[in-house]
Amino acid sequence: MTLMITAFGPFDGGWNVSERLLDALERGRAEVEEAWGAPAAFVRLAVDTETIERQLGGALGELRPSHLLLMGQAAARDGLTLERVARNRRDFAAPDACGRRGPLGPVRAGGPDLRAATWPDLAGAAAALSRAGFPAAVSDDAGAHLCNQALYLALERADPLATFLHLPPCAEQVADRVPAALRRPEAPRMTIAEMARAVGVVLRHTRTIAAAA
Repeated sequence: MTLMITAFGPFDGGWNVSERLLDALERGRAEVEEAWGAPAAFVRLAVDTETIERQLGGALGELRPSHLLLMGQAAARDGLTLERVARNRRDFAAPDACGRRGPLGPVRAGGPDLRAATWPDLAGAAAALSRAGFPAAVSDDAGAHLCNQALYLALERADPLATFLHLPPCAEQVADRVPAALRRPEAPRMTIAEMARAVGVVLRHTRTIAAAA
């Protein structure tokens, strides 16, 4: 049960909450691996639609994790969302790191319209987050940006078991006046430390499910 967690770099005019969260998780590697019960690796991905396949595939080929938790920022969301499906589409409302935006075609020409996440018991993980006091849900819409693209590419592979965790903007981004946080009607309330604890909840739940299986 080896684990790989990924995050994206700067996006949408400021720093990305997923990258800061990944930094926190890596600093707390011992706690992450205690929650998971096995080794964990941490990988940073650029917000670049043309290099994401090579970046992600290279890391998966090198690390060969059994489970993959992709993470990214969702500016319009108020809580944590675990993605249940990825769609074969790219339509960027905000540009990627190289300025590409708008309808860019499918993730994979000729590929299926949908791919289903393989991470076990997403509904149970979301329920565990809610019980722990975190706003959480399972989502059937991973968007049409790099988050969706990364999940679609991951799910093309026979392994690892994978899902995407979308993160709302965080309180620290408001303090830093990051545009994604400031455009919201209400200020984000979750902190990066709280999000790190939430990831631990997901990992412990999934570990329990695997042990029961």
